[in-house]
Amino acid sequence: MKAEHRLAALRRRLNAERVPAMVISSVSNLRYLTGFEDVIDGGINAACLVTADQALFYTDRRYSGAALVASRDTPWEVRVPEDSLYVELCSNLKAMGVGEIALESTVSYGRFKFISEQFFGSVRVIDGWLDEIRQVKDENEIALISEAAALTDRAFDHIRGFAREGLTERDIALELEFFMRRNGSNGVAFDCIVASGPNSAHPHASVTDRAVSAGDFLKLDFGARVAGYCADMTRTVVVGSASDRQRELYDAVLAANEAGIAAVRAGRPAWEVHEAARIVLEGCGLAEYFTHGLGHGVGLDVHEKPTVNPKSHDPLLAGSVVTVEPGVYIEGFGGVRIEDLVVVEEGGFRLLSHSPKQLIEI
Repeated sequence: MKAEHRLAALRRRLNAERVPAMVISSVSNLRYLTGFEDVIDGGINAACLVTADQALFYTDRRYSGAALVASRDTPWEVRVPEDSLYVELCSNLKAMGVGEIALESTVSYGRFKFISEQFFGSVRVIDGWLDEIRQVKDENEIALISEAAALTDRAFDHIRGFAREGLTERDIALELEFFMRRNGSNGVAFDCIVASGPNSAHPHASVTDRAVSAGDFLKLDFGARVAGYCADMTRTVVVGSASDRQRELYDAVLAANEAGIAAVRAGRPAWEVHEAARIVLEGCGLAEYFTHGLGHGVGLDVHEKPTVNPKSHDPLLAGSVVTVEPGVYIEGFGGVRIEDLVVVEEGGFRLLSHSPKQLIEI
């Protein structure tokens, strides 16, 4: 994947901040910045060093062959240290005469301490520079997220025919994951949430061995991952026949979902999008049961910038991909969440989730 524009964006930030170099080691930022495909995984030992005129990718021999292939015709020079990766990286910094570096705030204290001691220069811990750059997706990124969302839609269609009374939450979660993996998902975006009956009242319930029963809400929150890019969708169904109260809650959350989506457009402060959904639930007497933010950005990580909550005054940016996921959670009764994935555009939005949203009884 061509990623030179991402490297250029980081260099502009370094220049604006008057920092001569940055060391990057988080997996998602390594993937994003290099654009390397089939190289970087959760177990990699790697780091990038970026200056105004150099882009160095350090890794060990387990990944060196794949990295050398991926780096062809790119600005990246692959280095495979014989000793400690960070010892060599800091030695190279000294040889370059670099006196200050930026380091991600997400690094462990042990790594920060080691680099600081090896470097002997000034270490500036920064927060969110690459997160801000990653917020706006390019066309290729949106295409991959769209592909992941389409596979997620297929998984929901499949699970509608699989889920039934008597199966456990674990049975259904495993089937969701198996389906997505069998059909092209490289892993999953996050551990599937399958919450039935009273468990559905917990926004991020852990999967249990509870058997699904007639009359349950069944909340399904899941997402495929394609070429590293995530999808995220929630649908809530009813096992058997829905009660009047269940229909009332479902219709309110669906109306809030649609109001939130309709409020999405470039330039709008994120809190206003959240408020558009909350007002609908308030009108139904349910606002107190909406206990989380309306959404978040999605990309290489399932939770990225921007945050869409009542405290976020950041404007939505064209090219961002966000979730819109209002929910109502009533302890002892159950909960409903309906979540869609949306691309922010100048004049509004483009929906990436296409699974049906009318109340489904299975």
